[in-house]
Amino acid sequence: MLSGATDHRAVAEEAVMPTKEEDFKQRFAGVLLDMRNAAANDPEGMWLVGSLAARIIDEAKQPSWTIFKERISRADWSGLLTTFQTQGNALAKQGAQRQVFAVQVLAASMVAKTQTQDPDIVSGDKILSDIIDDAVTVFRDTQAADPIIS
Repeated sequence: MLSGATDHRAVAEEAVMPTKEEDFKQRFAGVLLDMRNAAANDPEGMWLVGSLAARIIDEAKQPSWTIFKERISRADWSGLLTTFQTQGNALAKQGAQRQVFAVQVLAASMVAKTQTQDPDIVSGDKILSDIIDDAVTVFRDTQAADPIIS
């Protein structure tokens, strides 16, 4: 390339490459939409999300997903995301798509907690946390109604 010439391909690629924040925002919007749909149409998916979230908050001795997220330390947050990644990948290899969905929802919720500079993610995170808390309630209600379910 001639000195002083502009490589328009490189400029175009840079212009269309989303930042990691923009990429997360798009993924998060998809997760939020999927959870809203699951809340309306997929009781098993919601039950799985509630089951996993309940297990995590019970282990942490927290009353809700929302409070758990507020109180988690940075080290525990990082460890949980690593666990989500490891378990999610293993579940995907097994073809356990609904379980992968539950892991993805909770992982997205945890990452959203760090995106405080984006008002869209902040408001979506509140909605998602509320839906997760509702899923935990549904899970606990089904456990109380039929203790054989695990």
